Amino acid sequence: MTDRRYVKAIISWRRDPSQLPVNEWLRDFIIHMGEIKDRSLQGDTWTVLVRVTGHINETWDTHADVAYLVDEAPWIMLEAGYSFKLWAGKDNADVTII
Repeated sequence: MTDRRYVKAIISWRRDPSQLPVNEWLRDFIIHMGEIKDRSLQGDTWTVLVRVTGHINETWDTHADVAYLVDEAPWIMLEAGYSFKLWAGKDNADVTII
């Protein structure tokens, strides 16, 4: 995965990320670009990879790389300042592109 296209981000996790591996691509996350209605996701979702690149001291925030799995995904939305929720069965984190 060395040639993978990605963007830099800050991730604010809902639980302690200290056990997450650093500099390894994590799978099974989705970006939810919509709303929750009747306990189900409404709107677009895209599968992404997340690579934690560093922990931010005394917080549950990390620096990270975020990559879509496919080129057809809406890459144009992943520009500085854009925020979204990161899901893996539940709301795990808020991601802000830097």
